[in-house]
Amino acid sequence: MAFPDKLLVANRGEIALRIISSAKLLGIKTVAIFSESEKESGYVSLANEKISLGDGDLAATFLNIGRIIDIAVSTGSDAIHPGYGFLSENPDFAAACSENKIIFVGPEPEVLRLMGNKPDAKKLAASLGIPIISGFTINHQTETSNFEFDFPLMVKASYGGGGKGMKIVGNKEELSFQLNRSARMAREYFGNGEIFVEKYIRNARHVEVQILGDKFGNVIHLYERECSIQRNHQKLIEEAPALFLSPDLREKILSDALVIAKAVKYSGAGTVEFLVDQAGNHYFMEMNPRIQVEHAVTEQVTGIDIITEQLKIASGLTLSYVQEEVVVVGHAVEIRIYAENPERDFRPSSGQILSINLPVNQDVRIEADLENKHLACNNFDPLLLKLISTGKNRENAVNLLQTSIRNLNIIGPETNVKYLETILEHELYRQNAISVEFCRTHHDQLTSYAKGQADASLLPFLLAFGIEKSYREKNETVLNDPWNYQGYCRLSAQAISLSVDNTIHRIYLAYQDRSIPNFSLNGCTTSYHTEKVGNDGIQITINGESKVIQHHQGPDREIIASCENIRHSINFPGSLRYYPETGLPPVQETSNQSAEIVSPLHGKILDIYISENQLIKKGDPLLVIEAMKTENHILAHRDARVKKIKVKVGAQVTDRMPLILLED
Repeated sequence: MAFPDKLLVANRGEIALRIISSAKLLGIKTVAIFSESEKESGYVSLANEKISLGDGDLAATFLNIGRIIDIAVSTGSDAIHPGYGFLSENPDFAAACSENKIIFVGPEPEVLRLMGNKPDAKKLAASLGIPIISGFTINHQTETSNFEFDFPLMVKASYGGGGKGMKIVGNKEELSFQLNRSARMAREYFGNGEIFVEKYIRNARHVEVQILGDKFGNVIHLYERECSIQRNHQKLIEEAPALFLSPDLREKILSDALVIAKAVKYSGAGTVEFLVDQAGNHYFMEMNPRIQVEHAVTEQVTGIDIITEQLKIASGLTLSYVQEEVVVVGHAVEIRIYAENPERDFRPSSGQILSINLPVNQDVRIEADLENKHLACNNFDPLLLKLISTGKNRENAVNLLQTSIRNLNIIGPETNVKYLETILEHELYRQNAISVEFCRTHHDQLTSYAKGQADASLLPFLLAFGIEKSYREKNETVLNDPWNYQGYCRLSAQAISLSVDNTIHRIYLAYQDRSIPNFSLNGCTTSYHTEKVGNDGIQITINGESKVIQHHQGPDREIIASCENIRHSINFPGSLRYYPETGLPPVQETSNQSAEIVSPLHGKILDIYISENQLIKKGDPLLVIEAMKTENHILAHRDARVKKIKVKVGAQVTDRMPLILLED
């Protein structure tokens, strides 16, 4: 059977770019669909045809089954690849493809329907002799006071994934609240509010098996990945293989993954996920019947292109490999870089990427769509890019990844890069002594890095950078000769001022010979050397130590500089101003008796916990704002009375938009 003539990619961003690239190598023409905010994205440019979905919300764009099917029919597309997320696990979408004689690159609708219901999938696993964690479905309105539970419990949405609706509950008092919360999220994200609870396993590790199955009953595994580094049940770092597994335990997990895949006659690429407790017992969690975000680490250690295999399988071809041909070589580690601000409880961040210093190394794979100053958009997903390093062993791969991200220095939206860097440096991570609770247990330690303040060791590099940006002549053809700086020789005996992170420093420009620029601060003279890095970077070397500083010109001659993934503000004489890095706080006091709660970000009101004239106490939850698939709970900053609620559930809000008016 031949490949499809034309493939519509029902997704966006890096996964759409990845799918289109693989399709082109197979000679398949491609159709990209896009929202107006991303019409200049790289994946759109790469496709043969481009169709706009408009500028609506998710329901009107990437979740609009009718619209996407109509586009496929009108463009003559004979196949659709759903990527991950969005409609990739929607059985109605797969069925609509079949009804319109369009190939769905994924399993049959019946398999999607079965695996989309976690309780049913667990029942199937148990019937096949695969260990599961006992649990039961429960209605969020069920009276729980008479139930006897073995805490802690895990509350989950029966449908969907990605950590949405999942919550650990430690006692009966909070159970009712969390049941309602999880049900609401399940309805919001998956269109079905059914939830179930199960025993929570402490300090477990998360292992998943990559499988491939064709339409002829052949199923193989591509070994396993470990995904234990998670925050709020969402994966941050993935590795292949999972080195903590003993040979016997690995064989059991791989065998169980194949058993359940064969039982449902699985066709396509999929992942079977397990938890492993401290005693070495493994339990089936779920099957994800689609490509995974973290598929690249498996590709790196096996050499198998999973997207290409998906397209071959969907075209009716047999698997390209038999099990004996799948061999793991080396180790691969992936990090997910999100547009979120760890300093503000990981709230989503939006805006264009103004500057970034991507690594250039044959053993570092970059999965990103960052064309045309990529916009981190609240309507979709906070994932900006993925970096995957490959080494002969885990230590080599982690070391390479550390080196690669140290100088990323993203300027634009706030990101979690420094947070990830801190994880990679952590002693327990280096020792592979981790669990799914690692980020929660070590939260304070992982977020205690310097926050936008130049310490004594970094200050000379920032001052040298400031001199370069402030006083070199406009023609930058020669960067390391002070005599090419306009007025440098005249300023050598004069004091100048530079502000670094809102602290003014009086420095003297000095030099001992014309080829080495110098400056003097507090009687100490520092010599430095500079070298340009990429379009927006300068490498400063002082006493043999080098640091790369990425920069972007802000308003009033202010320069935003990023060094070792920490952002700094540099101002020059006559233009010293204060620019708070995180914007306005969520509360604006309007008088001694009142305060206006304003939104700290763009998003959608999911829930409102209070009513007008209600008395509230400091710390009480007021409302929930959803942005980039993340819930943000707004809390009361003091005791007060609710005078006015200015928004309703479902309303779209913008940064600093008034939400609630309080009074004493």
